[in-house]
Amino acid sequence: MSKVIIGIHGLGNKPPKNLLKDWWEKSIHEGLDKLNLPKQKFDFELVYWADILNKNPILSDTTDNKNSQFLKEKYFPEQNISSTELTGLRKKAAEYFEKYYEKIIVDEVMSLEHPALTNFFIRYNVKELEVYYSHADFYYQGEKRLIKDVMIERLTDILKKHKYKQIMLVAHSMGSMISHDALMDKSDGISIDTLVTLGSPLGQKYIINKIESEHKNNSHNRLKVPECISRNWYNFSDKEDQIALAHSLAEIYTCNAKGVKIIDKLVENSYSNAEDRNPHKSFGYLRTNEFAEVIHEFLSPKKRTVFSFLKKIL
Repeated sequence: MSKVIIGIHGLGNKPPKNLLKDWWEKSIHEGLDKLNLPKQKFDFELVYWADILNKNPILSDTTDNKNSQFLKEKYFPEQNISSTELTGLRKKAAEYFEKYYEKIIVDEVMSLEHPALTNFFIRYNVKELEVYYSHADFYYQGEKRLIKDVMIERLTDILKKHKYKQIMLVAHSMGSMISHDALMDKSDGISIDTLVTLGSPLGQKYIINKIESEHKNNSHNRLKVPECISRNWYNFSDKEDQIALAHSLAEIYTCNAKGVKIIDKLVENSYSNAEDRNPHKSFGYLRTNEFAEVIHEFLSPKKRTVFSFLKKIL
């Protein structure tokens, strides 16, 4: 069976699809090269949904940083930062986020205990979340739809296109929310060998409460590994990632009927644009050693044993 890696991006406007796809592939290859793993060609497709909410993509060749289309965080190969400097930066940032961000934003604002405050913060800081859960009408290709349904459809159309292949789905940030909803509700006939979530907000109280409230009349457990995942769900997070502050999804989402449970991995996201570090950036996650090992394992031919051969013929 042929294999395919399907990626879905996260929050915010993005550069054009072909350029973002190229940067994802370069990041993946960079991670494989760091481990000196054998060169492996792979079929890769990117689910692009930034254009649903943004009329124009970010322009990668704009040099005016005051221009709203200026792209600050382009793909850059991993930069050399001394371990001492990196440790100091990580410690300082971790102390700040633990003391202020997690306490104020996650425990208070994003908890839904103060709805007016939560909605205000979402509206002015994370517009994608507001529209994703909005029930306002949205016209898409001449038809009145819900934005959430359009985003999910973008993903499911690509998954159905590759339904006869062995699929690894790599979901960054809000892409993991779209993936979870799609795989729980729209996965008929689709099998996912491996799901990898990067910098996922699925452990945040706001997201959990939304999932539960949207399905409060549904008897089955929504906080679980989707049944269509047949082998693995890996969840990667950096301890400084402002979006993925809940690092242990395995404690929140139960395993599926196949016994697939979430494997959480803390990793070091080294992305930097030569000025600032961003431990949430997709490129940094895609080139980590841990992600490279998962990619390599997925792409490597499976060894056939006597037991597996007998199981197949019997």
